[in-house]
Amino acid sequence: MAGENLHEEHRARMKARVERDGLESLAEHEALEYLLFMSIPRQDTNVLAHRLIEHFGDFCKVMEAEPEELEQVPGIGPKSAHLISTVMAFSRYYTLKKRVTRQALSTAEAAINYVKPLFRGLQNEQLYLILLDDACRPMQDLRIAEGVPNRVTVDTRKLLRAVARTNSTCGILAHNHPTGMAVPSEADRLTTYRIMELTGQLGFTVIDHIIIAGEDACSMLNRGSLPEYRPGGGILQAASR
Repeated sequence: MAGENLHEEHRARMKARVERDGLESLAEHEALEYLLFMSIPRQDTNVLAHRLIEHFGDFCKVMEAEPEELEQVPGIGPKSAHLISTVMAFSRYYTLKKRVTRQALSTAEAAINYVKPLFRGLQNEQLYLILLDDACRPMQDLRIAEGVPNRVTVDTRKLLRAVARTNSTCGILAHNHPTGMAVPSEADRLTTYRIMELTGQLGFTVIDHIIIAGEDACSMLNRGSLPEYRPGGGILQAASR
């Protein structure tokens, strides 16, 4: 009983502190401790918070971890793992909804700002095709591939069906490098060309490919790395350019 009273008093003090000074007044382990109050109502969460940071390295890596990874930490069950991953999912959802969705993506800067929230906190590679109208305004964020941290496989039938169903004639590719730099690889160039080749059959034009790595970003068009698609030119054209 005395132990429970101490926990309750500690939680009451921390809640009062957050109300007074905001979450930013907390250290990383304290923020995690505070979050875990919601999933662990009557247990000291300070030790678990320290354990999470020791396991993953810092607060951000904890929040970006997959639920199954979180559950590998002793004391973290499905409820706490789900809570942490849900908070991150809501953060991504919020940033997506804050975007100016009818702004023309006619510059690399505008395109980068638009696609960055799609990859917020993700550990695996994902590849999107942003379908645009004739004024370069986004119509749909189409996820066409998801994979492991350094590789994705494109579902070509899904890609062609989705493009064919819309009136879009152009778009921007975007994908993330969760563990690398915002620099296009040879595989990125070949994948880009292959998608250009496939969608080109429908009269669709890929006008840029944005690569996101954390807060860094790269436009393949601005970098001079965007392959040039010519019907019948062959996929090796992308590698030799």
